[in-house]
Amino acid sequence: MADSDNSTTLSSVTLGQGGEGALKVSAHSDEADPALALLRDWLRAQQVSQVLCRLQQRLEARLLAAACPAAMDAKVGYSIAYQAEVEAATAALKVQDRLPRTPARSLLGVVAKLEIVVGADRDIDDPTEFPWPHIESILRDLKEIAGSVPLERPERSIIQADCQRYQAIAADLIGLGEHAADLPLGQEPAVAVDTE
Repeated sequence: MADSDNSTTLSSVTLGQGGEGALKVSAHSDEADPALALLRDWLRAQQVSQVLCRLQQRLEARLLAAACPAAMDAKVGYSIAYQAEVEAATAALKVQDRLPRTPARSLLGVVAKLEIVVGADRDIDDPTEFPWPHIESILRDLKEIAGSVPLERPERSIIQADCQRYQAIAADLIGLGEHAADLPLGQEPAVAVDTE
């Protein structure tokens, strides 16, 4: 069935592990429907936040296991990682805040907006309570009618660059920018992170 609301040619759907990832669509699609660009930005911010969360958790474990002399370096690395995670999560929330002001210009744009709403609330205490199963049902129905938004994991270098940027911001915010360069590997503000 032809859909008069959707005239954009779509790329093929490629999903990362577990369906996570960021939206990769052409600039033409982004211009045609700003909601698609919003979903791409939100998914990227979410993934960066998750990577930084895992880094912060690893450093927290090292901090707890560190002996007194090593504890100071571990604490500095942990403080930077914690603040970087906060900065990345804040960036994702700012993208979510743009949702009500971002128009959907196609059914896929509506799907993209609902993906953000459902994805943002996956960490709630009980996702089985009203209205979440109902909203997910509507999203499934829309995907059956309009199709899914093509998702693809962003390149590792993009995620690493975002993580490094948030770690640098965090080091500056907590006044450890100069000291952070002296940290052992794996505790620097610009650590290489595993995005898988």
